[in-house]
Amino acid sequence: MQLFPKGNVRHLIHSISDHCPILIHTGNEKSFKRRPRFKFEKYWHIVGKDVEVFCLGILNEDKDFKSTNSTDVVLIPKTPNPTNFVNFRSISLCTVLYKIVAKTIANRLQNYIGRCIDSAQSAFVPGRLISNNMLIAYKILHTLRQKRTGKRGFMAVKLDMSKAYDRVEWGFLKDVMLRMGFAKEWVTLVMKCVSTVSYAVNINGNRGRIFQPTRGLRQGDPLNPYLFLICSEELSTLIRLAVREGVLKGVNASRRGLAISHLLFADDCILFGEATKERASFLKDILKEYEQCFNQCVNFNKLTIFFSCNTSRGTKSIKELDSRVRLLSQGEKEIFIKSVLQAIPNYAMTCFLLPKSLYGELENIFAKF
Repeated sequence: MQLFPKGNVRHLIHSISDHCPILIHTGNEKSFKRRPRFKFEKYWHIVGKDVEVFCLGILNEDKDFKSTNSTDVVLIPKTPNPTNFVNFRSISLCTVLYKIVAKTIANRLQNYIGRCIDSAQSAFVPGRLISNNMLIAYKILHTLRQKRTGKRGFMAVKLDMSKAYDRVEWGFLKDVMLRMGFAKEWVTLVMKCVSTVSYAVNINGNRGRIFQPTRGLRQGDPLNPYLFLICSEELSTLIRLAVREGVLKGVNASRRGLAISHLLFADDCILFGEATKERASFLKDILKEYEQCFNQCVNFNKLTIFFSCNTSRGTKSIKELDSRVRLLSQGEKEIFIKSVLQAIPNYAMTCFLLPKSLYGELENIFAKF
C-alpha cells in the first residue's frame, strides 16, 4: 500500500536567502511560479529527480535508508575551557534526505494528532496554543492564592522529567501507536525512521566511530515531537483514570467550572489536587507506575509544589532557588539571567499586558542580581 501515491519533491524558492528549502508535495498541488534562481537550486536539474525517486521509494515502496539515517552529534562548548562533558551542549545534525522523509511524515501526522492527544496537552497540536494552558494555570494558581478559608487545602505540583526524550522505549512507542488505531504500514514506516538511526560524535572536525542506540528520540528530528506526545499521552490516561475512580480530585477555578487535574506543556506537566497525605501518596504511586511501565523518570529533587493559603503548615513543603543561584559565578549569573530570568516574563507577556512600572522593577532586579 502506498501511503503517499501522489507525492513529489520540489525546491521552494526564497527571495531573500542563499539557501533554498525543499517543498514536499503529497497531493495534486499547483506548481509554484519560478523566480530568480539561487545557490541551492543551481544543480537541482541534476539531483532533483534522484531526490524525489529516493524519498518516494522510502515512503511508498519500503526501501531501506539506514545509511541515510545517520546523525552527527556536534559538541558545542558552554565555557571557554571545558573540562567535563557537562560543559558541552550536544547538537544532532541529521541528513537532508532524512529530514525530507521525516518532515513529510510529520506533515501527515499533524493532521490527525489532535484526535489522539488529550485536550490537557497544548504543545505541537494544530489548533491549540500553549498560551491557553498558561492562562488556565495562572487562573488556578490565582485561585489557590486567594483561597484562605475551608478545611481542605489544594496544591499545584510542577513535574520535571529527567531526559524525557532519551528514555522513550521504541517497543512502547510501537505498541501505543497500534493501540491508538494507526495502520500497521504507517507504524512500520514511523518505526523505521526511529530505529534505523545511527550516531557519530564529531569533535574538532574529526568524526568518531558509528554506534546505534536502542531507545530514545532525537530532539532535532521534525517527527519526534509528535511521537513524544503519543508516549506522554499514557501519563494523561493514568491521571484521568485516577480522577474517574475518585483517587485524585482536580481544582475548580470557579464554583461551576470544570475541575482541572493536570496540564501538559510537551514534556512538562503541572498537576492539581487536594493537599492531603493520602492524595499525595496516590499521586506518587501513579508517577511510580508511569516510571516502571514507560521507563520515564521523575526527578523528585526538582519537584516544585505550590499550596493554597488555607493549607496547614504541616503539609507545606516549599523549595527555593536562591541557595543554588548564589553559588554561581559572575559569568554564570549573566547566562542565568539571559536564559531563564528574562525568558520567564516573556511567557507572561504573551498572555497579559504588564504595566510599564513592572518593566522597571524587573530591570532593577536583574541589575541587583
